[in-house]
Amino acid sequence: MGFGFVVARFGLFLREVEFAARGTMHTPTGFSRWLGTALVVLGVIVSALAAVHHVRFIKRIEQGTPIKFTRWSLGVIVATLLAALGIAITIYLITVSR
Repeated sequence: MGFGFVVARFGLFLREVEFAARGTMHTPTGFSRWLGTALVVLGVIVSALAAVHHVRFIKRIEQGTPIKFTRWSLGVIVATLLAALGIAITIYLITVSR
């Protein structure tokens, strides 16, 4: 969620830098705002899913049932998504700054 907030505000920061450098401001595309909002929503969903997973995990421990670990857990999926998004944002920033 914090990363989403930073991304959403980064577009505003870029507009301010452009205004300070050129004295004019172009029409914002809103890309960073939508991407940031999507990341905040993703953070909320992941937090809710983690809470549900935790409750189920504790119940299994209390019942004494074996715990099965899967290769694609919620943490691995989120980390993969954020890494891919980080790469995409890096590529975007490199191409925009040229």
